[in-house]
Amino acid sequence: MAEKRAAGTELIIPALAVAFTAYFFWTVAELNWEAKANGIVIGSILVLLVGLLLLRTAVQVVRGEVSLAIDFGGWTEANRRRVWLLAITVAFLLVLPTLGTSISLALMLLAAMWVMGARHWPSLLGVALALPLLTWASLMVFIGTRLPQGPFEALMFSLTGLGIGE
Repeated sequence: MAEKRAAGTELIIPALAVAFTAYFFWTVAELNWEAKANGIVIGSILVLLVGLLLLRTAVQVVRGEVSLAIDFGGWTEANRRRVWLLAITVAFLLVLPTLGTSISLALMLLAAMWVMGARHWPSLLGVALALPLLTWASLMVFIGTRLPQGPFEALMFSLTGLGIGE
């Protein structure tokens, strides 16, 4: 008899996606509906799709086609990178309320690109600085999205009056 495919491994990312969606739902609960409508729709679709995946996996388990085992295929370089990226994501979520969106995003991008093998410092710093600045300008200034604010956002608001002061 052939060994069953370890379907538990395939459920890790969907579980993390649902957890991140739940975190989003919880953090935007006090916002008006216009500010959270797209995220609620997309998050709801994501939760529905994960529910369908769980249903399919449950049917496969009952039929004996798969097991709920988790098999990463050994401690490969790719799996080490996955663990580091997961740790970086958790760290991002932990520092986000204190450091704010821009600084947290810059640090996360820098760390994630480093883990993925990027070593060209101009590219690392360019992306890690340009994307948070673009996020601040487009989402926080022009659209007025109330993302977590930290020292950078406070400084930019005090210097320019742009963004949402708190």
